[in-house]
Amino acid sequence: MRSAVAVQSQQYSSDLSRSAAPTHDAAPTHNAVRRMVVMFMVLAMSIVVASIAVGQDRKAKGKEKEDPALKPRPVTLKTRDGIALRAFYFPSSKGKDAIPVILVHEWGGQVSPYYNLVVALRDAGCAVLATDYRGHGGSKEYVDLRGRTQTFNLSTMNKRDIDAILSSDLEEAKQFLKHENDDGKLNLNALVVIGVREGCVLASHFTMRDWRWPSIGSKKQGQDVKAMVLISPEKQLKGVGIDTTLTDANVLRLPIMIVAGDTSSESSEATRIAKRIEVFKKKVGQGEVSGLAQQTVRTSLSGPALVNESPEVIPAVVKFVTSNVKISDDINPWVKRD
Repeated sequence: MRSAVAVQSQQYSSDLSRSAAPTHDAAPTHNAVRRMVVMFMVLAMSIVVASIAVGQDRKAKGKEKEDPALKPRPVTLKTRDGIALRAFYFPSSKGKDAIPVILVHEWGGQVSPYYNLVVALRDAGCAVLATDYRGHGGSKEYVDLRGRTQTFNLSTMNKRDIDAILSSDLEEAKQFLKHENDDGKLNLNALVVIGVREGCVLASHFTMRDWRWPSIGSKKQGQDVKAMVLISPEKQLKGVGIDTTLTDANVLRLPIMIVAGDTSSESSEATRIAKRIEVFKKKVGQGEVSGLAQQTVRTSLSGPALVNESPEVIPAVVKFVTSNVKISDDINPWVKRD
């Protein structure tokens, strides 16, 4: 009697013999197999090519992350009147196509709470410089004429100090970006200024001053700010009002974004500023308003809390900046300064 294993083995051999025996359908079967093999090989090659491309892309991004020149870093800015300012610079990998951004924080604040905003702008290709201006954050001390270290007193700082922030602190921030521009690491001709609370007063006055610098021959000195973002705007700072800038045609022609919480203390001021800008833009645009974005958020939050705790604010700011500031050979072209 044959075992079950022997019977099963014989059955497998018989089945294999029948499959190997020639039949009338043999040719079509071989053609189908051939087509399947070809399709498999094409698919395999596609997967290999895609894998190589993904690997190269990851490798390139890895190198980008490893490039020390692209790592965020602290910098010290030395103003013309001798004040050492603490700043943080977040470089871009886009070179001459990078939009530079200067962040101007609120009075009594500092730039550190705006990390998420700065990173989002950097990830969108911007080169961002966030500076603690005099009397704030890491820029609270200075050395007097006798060589003694003193601390700024915010309560006694006045209009003259505000002028120093505009003419020295923010101007030094721009000088830093000018060096980056000449190294081909950004395009200063596409500068964006973002102000928060009282920083909106500083941002708008800095923009107005920038547009009053004429070019000397082929040498460009100013007119670099191409957009402003005003977050929770305040009306004045130490006697310096924002209204002066709202009558300046150069400022009002720029793309401007205004962000505020609808029940915040800055809500009415944000609406007032937006209406002033809208009237001008409608007049210039013959009834059409372009370059004005008003982001009203359903919240009572303002300043850094509005930026960090309202999920729609940061994406809206990034979209506004990247959508309204273009760079090409004809629009905001890169220009070497020195």
